[in-house]
Amino acid sequence: MAFDCDVVVLGMGTCGEDAALRLAAAGLDVIGIEANLIGGECPFWACLPTKSLVRSSNMVKEARRADGLVGSVAVETDWAVVAARIRAEITGGWDDSGGVKRFEARGGRFVRGTGTLVGPHRVAVGDDELSARIGVLVATGSTPLIPPIDGLDATPFWTHREAVASESLPESLAIIGGGPVGCELAQVLSRFGVKVTIIEGSARLLAHGEPEASALIMDAFVDEGIDVRTGVHVASVSGDDEEVRLHLDDGSVLTAARLLLAVGRRGTADRLGLENAGANVSGGFVKVDEWMRAVAGLWAIGTSLARPSSLRSPFIRGVLP
Repeated sequence: MAFDCDVVVLGMGTCGEDAALRLAAAGLDVIGIEANLIGGECPFWACLPTKSLVRSSNMVKEARRADGLVGSVAVETDWAVVAARIRAEITGGWDDSGGVKRFEARGGRFVRGTGTLVGPHRVAVGDDELSARIGVLVATGSTPLIPPIDGLDATPFWTHREAVASESLPESLAIIGGGPVGCELAQVLSRFGVKVTIIEGSARLLAHGEPEASALIMDAFVDEGIDVRTGVHVASVSGDDEEVRLHLDDGSVLTAARLLLAVGRRGTADRLGLENAGANVSGGFVKVDEWMRAVAGLWAIGTSLARPSSLRSPFIRGVLP
C-alpha cells in the first residue's frame, strides 16, 4: 500500500516533531514516523524527568543541612515516591498519545514503526512504502553508545532510560562514564542511598568542560561519598541480575549490584538505508550543507554533522514551497 504526501518525517523526537508540526501548520501534507514515543528523549527519559530527579535530590541535600542551622532534622528518603511522580506526573506513564493527537490535529498523519529509505523520496515502513513529493526529513537522533567491552553482551546493564524509569534502586551502582549523564545520575542516586562508583577513562570528570568545573564536581562528589576512579578503563565485565563484576585495566576488580553505561551517544543514521538515496553517512550521522540538506530531496536535523546557528529555520525555509 502506497501513500502520497509532501514530506515524510523519519523520527518524531524533539527535532522531528517540531519540524513536522511547523510543516503541517504551513499547509503541507506530512507523514511522521516514529518507532518509540513522539517527543523523544527530552520529555520521557532526559530533560524533564532527570531535572525532576535533580530537584528531588537537591531537597534531600538541603534537608540534611538543617542540622546545625535550624535544629535537628531526620531525613528518610523513599525512592518509590520519586518514581511514582516521574511515572504519573512527568512522563504520563510514558504515553505519547497527546503528542499523536497534537500532530494529527495539525493535519499530520502518524505511523508507528521503523522507517528506512528505499530510494530517493521513498520510505518503507513494514509492508508499506511512502512516497514524498518534496522529500524526506531524517530526524532519528541518537542512541546510547554501547562500548565494546569484553563480556558486556552477556552482562545486564542500564542506560539512562532504565535508571530514570526504575521503581526501585540497587544497593550499589557502577557507572562507566564521568560525563554529564554519568555525573548527574551518580549524584542523584547517591543522595538516595545508593553506593555509587564512577569509572572514567579520562584524567578528570566532565573531560570536555573546563578543568575548574571538573575540580568542583570532584570535590562535591568526594564530600558526598561518591567513589570516583579516573584515568582507568574497564577491561571486561561479567555478572547477572544480582551482582556485576568489573575488571579494570589497573588490575583492580569492582563489584556492584547494577551497572550503568554513560559513555556518550551515537547517531542512528547508518541504520536507515540512506545510501539508497545517495546520502553521505559517517559514524551514524548525516553530512549536510548549510540548509541541512544531504542530497536533493533529503534533509537531516538532530542527526547531522552540521551545526548552523539554527537547526530548524534553514530546513524550514529550504523545504517550504
